[in-house]
Amino acid sequence: MKQDTKLTFYAIDEPVDKVDDATADINAEAAEHIAAATQRKGKTKLRKLAVVTLIAVLIAVLTETVLGIYAAFQSSVWLGGLWLAVSILLCLTLFGFFIREWWLLRKLKQRWQMQTHFDEQTHVKALQRPDLEQQWQQQRQSHWTDTEIATRFEQDILASVDQTALRRIRKWSLEASALVAISPSSLADMALLLWRNQRMISELSQLYGVKLGYWSRIKLWRQILTNLAYAGVSELIVDMGSQWLSTELVAKLSARAAQGVGAGLLTARLGIQTVKLVRPIPYIHTAKPSLMSIQKLLVKDLAKQFPTLFKGKPDQPQRQSY
Repeated sequence: MKQDTKLTFYAIDEPVDKVDDATADINAEAAEHIAAATQRKGKTKLRKLAVVTLIAVLIAVLTETVLGIYAAFQSSVWLGGLWLAVSILLCLTLFGFFIREWWLLRKLKQRWQMQTHFDEQTHVKALQRPDLEQQWQQQRQSHWTDTEIATRFEQDILASVDQTALRRIRKWSLEASALVAISPSSLADMALLLWRNQRMISELSQLYGVKLGYWSRIKLWRQILTNLAYAGVSELIVDMGSQWLSTELVAKLSARAAQGVGAGLLTARLGIQTVKLVRPIPYIHTAKPSLMSIQKLLVKDLAKQFPTLFKGKPDQPQRQSY
């Protein structure tokens, strides 16, 4: 008889190649670069498609206009000349509009580039304030170093503009708070805030010598909202969270007054971000504006203007009726 054959298996330990941490980091960075490149390619394709579509629409409109003017000339010379004159005026108006928008958008981008380095002549003229230019020429000393020039310019010239901007922000915040506090509709609140904040941003920009057009205003709005969205957690806690952690303040405010103060704080925060973006140089030798100080002044001003919106002090005991 045949003997049963037993099969014996032996485990062979094979060495496993360990992945180095540096290699893993390089692979992760490569994956991020590939993802970013893919996203950029997608945006580039959409942008090219939008440009091609716009060009096609413009060619179609131009062709239709030429054919219409030709048909008008066939029927009447005077009618064709009238349509030709109107078309030329319309084209010149659109051309001037696009040139102006491009120029204002370019100036806004130059202002952001200006914040990276200090140039005396450029920054003095950027404010477009002859009185401040004259004041700077009077106090400017030839023996000052570059650091002293930048420091004195920010503390003596730009600080006065900053104070005016903070007064404007306080004024717009108070008006927004009052309008929201007395407004009966939430939809009206949103419309009022959008309208007032738009005017505030335009006024603050002009205060620092920046004129806004349609596209430059949209660009500035996008940058403001981006800065607010990517603000640090600590900044949000200091600026916003601390405002509502005070139980004494919440106890004194009615519901409408609390909504008004919230709208005023939002307006003030938008104003502070606008100042940071349109300022010729960032805050280096002067203190940044604080939302806490604006909040205290805002509550005081709102209490003076509308005392009925505030409750009585919580520490006063109520009388009991028997």
